[in-house]
Amino acid sequence: MLQFKDRRLVTFGAHVKAIRLGKGLEYADLARETSLSKSDIAAIEEGSKNFAFTTLLELAKGLGVNPSNLLDFDIQV
Repeated sequence: MLQFKDRRLVTFGAHVKAIRLGKGLEYADLARETSLSKSDIAAIEEGSKNFAFTTLLELAKGLGVNPSNLLDFDIQV
């Protein structure tokens, strides 16, 4: 876990959460479609977990979106 939350991860997590909720999915639904646990998904959405590229691909698969859709958000540097 990160000791502090990187704003970029927090923004990304909020974006993922908005997509998930927009599709009417719960953590368990997304976890079932991926190799990710519910706690990993929650940590990503909270912005407290940095993750690998393969995790991004799993999220995209589980959400039924192109990986580029997950990166389509404004980054505050």
